[in-house]
Amino acid sequence: VSTQSTGSSGINAEYGKQWYQRRVRGVLNYYTNYYYKSNLSTMALYSHSSKLVKPGNEAPTDVETAVSQALLDLEANSDLSSALRGLYFVGAEEVVIRDDKVAVVIHIPFPQQKIYHKIQGRLVRELEKKLSGKHVIFLSKRRILSKPTRHSRNLSKQKRPRSRTLTAVHASILDDLVYPAEIAGQRKRVKLDGSQQIKVHLEKACQINTETKLDTFMSVYKKLTGKDVVFEYVD
Repeated sequence: VSTQSTGSSGINAEYGKQWYQRRVRGVLNYYTNYYYKSNLSTMALYSHSSKLVKPGNEAPTDVETAVSQALLDLEANSDLSSALRGLYFVGAEEVVIRDDKVAVVIHIPFPQQKIYHKIQGRLVRELEKKLSGKHVIFLSKRRILSKPTRHSRNLSKQKRPRSRTLTAVHASILDDLVYPAEIAGQRKRVKLDGSQQIKVHLEKACQINTETKLDTFMSVYKKLTGKDVVFEYVD
């Protein structure tokens, strides 16, 4: 009798533990969805007649307004109409390449990156026509998490994801810059004065589509990361 009683209580305890875990997950999911919907309604302040979604009361810049209008025009009057429906961007900025050349960097939400990639070649060509020939670069919006320290305010026990480190984010920016070209390899060169330069090897097959934009890639990467980079093609 004693053995049966002990076994029964063990089963009840295990069932209670599972029920509690399901309950906690349900509560967390409820508040996560509530928070997401609340923030989405706030972020959609400029999205009713625009392709731009910005948080809070941030007003769009002239560059963002121009990009938004160009995307709306393409959505209304081009073969990209169905592909652009539901897509948006979260910011845009101009980067001066040299006195006579300016590039437009468009920041897109990371969850939509794969959808953008499917149409990026045609979309870039159409946008460059509408933006007076300026080079257009699409970059996914990523967040860098600082390395946790003993005095860090973050009390979470969750380990910092590899994709949120400074090194990983900078590598992802490089991949986004040259897309659809493929990076075949890269190496870092340290000069005598201690400065560093990254040499990136691109596949020879991509040279036709990217050769005229190499200076744009270098300037944008330097502006966003503070690092020097040069490109060369390999077979």
